[in-house]
Amino acid sequence: MNFISKLEKRFGSWAIPNLALYIIAIQAIGVMLLLSDRANYSDLLLYGSGVVHRGEWWRLLSFLMLPSVDLGSRLFMLWLFFSFYIFFMIGKALEDQWGTFRFNLYILSGYLLTILMAFINPGAIITNTYFLGGVFLAFATLFPNIEFRLFLILPVKVKWLAWITVGFYVMALFSSDSGARLGVVSAFANYLLFFGKDYLTGVKAGQRRKAFVAERSEAAAQPRHTCAECGVTDKTEPTLDFRYCSTCGKCYCENHIRDHHHD
Repeated sequence: MNFISKLEKRFGSWAIPNLALYIIAIQAIGVMLLLSDRANYSDLLLYGSGVVHRGEWWRLLSFLMLPSVDLGSRLFMLWLFFSFYIFFMIGKALEDQWGTFRFNLYILSGYLLTILMAFINPGAIITNTYFLGGVFLAFATLFPNIEFRLFLILPVKVKWLAWITVGFYVMALFSSDSGARLGVVSAFANYLLFFGKDYLTGVKAGQRRKAFVAERSEAAAQPRHTCAECGVTDKTEPTLDFRYCSTCGKCYCENHIRDHHHD
């Protein structure tokens, strides 16, 4: 029984079913707050210094409310609907595949790692972009061949979208601000907590398979028969017949099986 299974056995009853819906509801509240001017975008951002020095503890939760679309766009309601629908679909698929507890744990560990990054660098401004992006990477890993309709027209497999996402994340590590870099680090760290062992197992299995193939190839390259008299083999002279002498038990080609000397 692995560590996650032990946790599930002890705390499984605490898991929240349909957690993706609650996250969508939290973001919907954030959208309403922003549209009604009851909050500014900066009020919802997470940065450790605001929590530690100014007691703005709500930032530990409010950054989850940040919408994933630009509310200034004319079609923001349409894009918001699609983003909510896709996240719900991804969350439901992961929960069905993993079970409620494991999906909850993935979300919780990603959230806690993001919070940890905010306190490592209190001045860094952190959003939920990479935290939620990590959920998409988990989905793409488990369901790589599912197709999305890009711009509602072009069918693209999820695994290619995931690689594009990883590419942007890597670029963010080298070209974005400290908040984005910390967000990427927390997303990758959370992903590796759940999938790192599988990758290591796959690498080791690949190495064993490669060694086995090399061993088989080497064995196939070795001659099965070598003439004790002239040294030709079934590899160098595949047209010759080879036989074993009933007297001395040695192998000889057809030219020497009857014409050889016994010690």
